[in-house]
Amino acid sequence: MLETWGLLLGGLAAASEPAILIAIMVGAIIGLFIGALPGLGPTAGVAILLPVAVSFDGTAAIAALGAVYYGAQYGGAVTAILLGIPGDASATMTVIDGYQMAKRGKAGVALGISVAASFVGGLIGLALLTAFATTIAKAAIAFGPIEMTALMIFSLSLVSVLGGSDPIKAFISLFLGVWIGTIGLDPILGLPRFDFGDVRLFDGIEFSIIAVGLFGLAEMLATPAMSETAVSTKLRFRDLLPRLSDTLRCWRELVSGSLIGFFVGVLPGAGATAATMIAYAFAKRQSKHPETFGDGAMEGVAAPEAANNAASYGSMIPMFALGIPGSGTTAILMGGLLMIGLQPGPMLFATQPDFVWAVFGSFYIGNLALVAITIVLTPLLAACAFLRPGYLYPVVIAIVIYGIFSINYSMFDVALAIGFGVVGYVMAKLGYPPVPLVLGMILGPLLERGIRRTLVASQGDLSVFFKSPIALAIIAVTLALFIVPWLLKRRARAKAASVIAAGA
Repeated sequence: MLETWGLLLGGLAAASEPAILIAIMVGAIIGLFIGALPGLGPTAGVAILLPVAVSFDGTAAIAALGAVYYGAQYGGAVTAILLGIPGDASATMTVIDGYQMAKRGKAGVALGISVAASFVGGLIGLALLTAFATTIAKAAIAFGPIEMTALMIFSLSLVSVLGGSDPIKAFISLFLGVWIGTIGLDPILGLPRFDFGDVRLFDGIEFSIIAVGLFGLAEMLATPAMSETAVSTKLRFRDLLPRLSDTLRCWRELVSGSLIGFFVGVLPGAGATAATMIAYAFAKRQSKHPETFGDGAMEGVAAPEAANNAASYGSMIPMFALGIPGSGTTAILMGGLLMIGLQPGPMLFATQPDFVWAVFGSFYIGNLALVAITIVLTPLLAACAFLRPGYLYPVVIAIVIYGIFSINYSMFDVALAIGFGVVGYVMAKLGYPPVPLVLGMILGPLLERGIRRTLVASQGDLSVFFKSPIALAIIAVTLALFIVPWLLKRRARAKAASVIAAGA
């Protein structure tokens, strides 16, 4: 262990060279703005910068791409809080409470706690990455299709926590999301499904199209005309600074979110989005005041933001140590490693230790630098929260349309986003929560692939799902998620009935 931290010190010294520092700063700023733009996100940002970055020195190239990655994780919270539009999928959970805080004039508090949570989550994620990179990567190999299927079932079951007060409407929204996730080509057979005869749906529907429609355009459609009056509250620079009191108040959510984010991020295919959903649900379940979640709870911002950034570092472990990308973004990062002539995997630590630890050192520097960069640049974006909707919304809609159009240069995508905006508006009016729909769309395809690949390998034998100790443990936790609250409610009703009977 002491040897590991000694290697890290050497890596920090190597990452402090001027060329690498410049690469980190440029990548972090680009990532911050990419994360804040609806329709883009870390995967698109890293892909856009990849051709430029690989022309740098090897260490500087990966340091810049890594900075874009975690910079976008920071930036995704900006539009999520200020405009109610998640910059990428992993910022979806931040919208729930962050945007409510902004509408109540607490945008500065929400942004401050998001910066603090991002830093704490990143720091914990980096410490765990440094200490357990090889060990955890080997353990992650145990998660095959069976275990991943159980994990996805557990993640989908969180709709019971995230779905609001009406579980029936929550599950209807969930199943709608699962159905949307199946649109496109069958992942096993390659045949089109639910494409309505349109070849443009063969690749499915981009998450950003749905997120922008459900959370952004729907909110604008639902905003009453009376909101044209200007907001008189002025945002001061010091309001954006993370406050120690807020951080200490949310310390449980910061720690639990960071740990959940890191370990879920390690699992190939799970990703930061699943991590934020699990972290948010866990924080709400453990809270003494769960009724405040969804109505502007500070803890509801802290938990997913900490998980978001910790997961980004957790996903580095399978890429560096095993040569298995843990997410779409790390798949592009892995491509960058191959383009500069390095083969990720167990031998990378043995043959290129100076490179590996210099890159890890750049992550520490970038995580610290992003706190200052975010605080300095956020006021420019935060001013949007205090413009009249009549001035703000046309600009936001223009940015949204440009962001959606730039994904595939398709007006069809723009029309889909507008359509989902109408769907989100109708759902809001009828009381159907949008978060379960997003949950189903993201995790449904992962669940389908896990089940079908397992059944193909087992020749249709369903019993294989009950032969894995890890899968059984996850399924047991899933069942407990439903059974324990039911038992507690039943016990509370029985206690209330006994009190009434005694009083009579």
